[in-house]
Amino acid sequence: MRVPILIILCCITAGLYAQNRTSSDAVSSDLYIRLARKSPLRDSVQALKYFQQALQLEEKNDNKLGIARTYLAIGSWYNSINNYNEAEKHLLIARENMLKDTSREGRLLLASTKVNLAIVLGNKGQTQLQAEEYLQTIPILEKANAIPELNETYQNLGDIFSNKSQYKTAITYYYKSLGAYADPAPYCHLIASRHLRLANAMYHLDSLHNMETNLAAAKEKLDRTGVDSINIWADYYHLQGKLDVKRQMYNRAATTFYAGLSIARRTSYNSAICNNLYSLARLFEKQGMYDRAMVLMDEYGKLSYTLKDFPFRLRALDLRADLSFKQHFPDQAYNYLRQYIILADSLKELTVTEKIHELEAEYQSSEKENRIMQLQHENERQEFALQKNRLLISLMVVIMLSLFVVAALSYLFYRNGRKLLEQQRRLHEFEVERIRQEHKISLLSAMLEGQEKERTRLARDLHDGLGGLLSGIKLELSTVNPSQTDVHRQSLIQNTLQRLDGAMDELRRIARSMMPEILIKYGLGEATVEYCRGLKKTGTDNIVCQVFNFQVADMEHTRQVVLYRIMQELVNNAIKHAEASQILVLLQQTDKTLFLTVEDDGKGFDAAAGNKLKGAGLANIEARVEFLGGKIDIQSEPGTGTAITIECATSLNQ
Repeated sequence: MRVPILIILCCITAGLYAQNRTSSDAVSSDLYIRLARKSPLRDSVQALKYFQQALQLEEKNDNKLGIARTYLAIGSWYNSINNYNEAEKHLLIARENMLKDTSREGRLLLASTKVNLAIVLGNKGQTQLQAEEYLQTIPILEKANAIPELNETYQNLGDIFSNKSQYKTAITYYYKSLGAYADPAPYCHLIASRHLRLANAMYHLDSLHNMETNLAAAKEKLDRTGVDSINIWADYYHLQGKLDVKRQMYNRAATTFYAGLSIARRTSYNSAICNNLYSLARLFEKQGMYDRAMVLMDEYGKLSYTLKDFPFRLRALDLRADLSFKQHFPDQAYNYLRQYIILADSLKELTVTEKIHELEAEYQSSEKENRIMQLQHENERQEFALQKNRLLISLMVVIMLSLFVVAALSYLFYRNGRKLLEQQRRLHEFEVERIRQEHKISLLSAMLEGQEKERTRLARDLHDGLGGLLSGIKLELSTVNPSQTDVHRQSLIQNTLQRLDGAMDELRRIARSMMPEILIKYGLGEATVEYCRGLKKTGTDNIVCQVFNFQVADMEHTRQVVLYRIMQELVNNAIKHAEASQILVLLQQTDKTLFLTVEDDGKGFDAAAGNKLKGAGLANIEARVEFLGGKIDIQSEPGTGTAITIECATSLNQ
């Protein structure tokens, strides 16, 4: 009895020892990585030594996550010292180690590796591959529900397209980067920065209203942040000044640029200093104050040489040449223009040289990899030949005996499997057809119920409104008799005519509610604005309506009518049931896609409860959305309001 117990205790002790040793190695590996990162940049040998020690510890324990994490750290370190080829090589190794890991930690590490690889590819000028890495990262982050990392990835994609002057595509990703955070307070400065990126894109598209809206949203977020956002204030003032220039508010623009310049100088934010100086100089040039503009550009020119971005220097030389020419200094203008041409040519030559070196490095790397693969293939071939000779005789006997049994069993399994698959296929088709029919019936019921509600409302309006007015007119006319004086009869006729005018107004109101004339003439955008304006006239003054970029010609009239009814139903629900103090109606078109959002700050409901809380009105809305071939997104919690977004194509053929 004692011997088994002793064996069990020894096994437990050995397991605990191995576990503690593994944990200790992981701590040591992490410490080596930190030491490598803290090493001075000039002491790269020592840093690589620390990285190698960390890698050896992880490989000794066969820790795939640890190995990948170490390669990721090495790749990031190489990127920090501008050795992009080595950075890419180590990040590719880290990515390869993580491809088969399905754990959440492994997926997040893979996403981090791909993001770092995208940064390296961007530094190498390979923007297409960079965008592909970001796009491949998005599904991983969505599945892991990593909201901050996902929003940052959307922002990086937006920056790529913005740098390529593809501002419409950039705006799409910038809007996605504003996704909801669980606790938005720590991310106010990031949200503000993304609104500023949107404002910059809107500026280039000459969409000044949208630019102003995003600048206001950025300022609202910046007002909530502390000193962490002070750099962003410099960018905010720069963009606000550019908007003021567009609107020819030159004095205000100059004040705004100086405010941004003051903040940028205080924080040594050189790129923002250059941007505000350049915009001020352009403003002074526009006003004919060439001397003041040249003073600013002299400071700009000196500072541009401290920045890595050559476009800053080119922009300085270009504007200084223009200013010198306008100041009647042709020799100086020629000198600046000559420097501009030399710098531009050198940049082209540098780009070609870097491309040649890159191709040469790829060729050398490919040659080495091919040689290694040949040697590995030769070793594997020889080893395989030896194993084949040893196993050939024994395998032949086993195979011959097994073939008959396997063939017989395979035939039986195949026949039974075919029957089972056929039965499952028929059952599946029957179930799919049943679900489809039930779905059609539910959609039809919802549509019919919605139509019945419309008829009931129309009948109530006719009976209570128009019917009451006509009854009153009838009673007044019945009081007229020949014995009355002409004055009295004239008064009765005048009152009757006024009541008839009221009846005509009521009839027009009912007709507009059935099919607004503005919807027929001017389309959904104007009809939505007019509907909200009409609600304000009736006392509902807490509703805000915004329409962005809606193109009437892109959408069939029938689809506009259905979407208008959906908007009416959502707004009526917010007014009647939500007890909201504020209601926002937003209609926005992006390319060929239309977004309708109705948001309120009312009492909300538990959207996670699903169909249990779904009333007839919501079912009717979902039926109409499905008729449009669109999607509906409902975000609501008790006490936090409700936001419902409808997304559909402008045409059924899209």
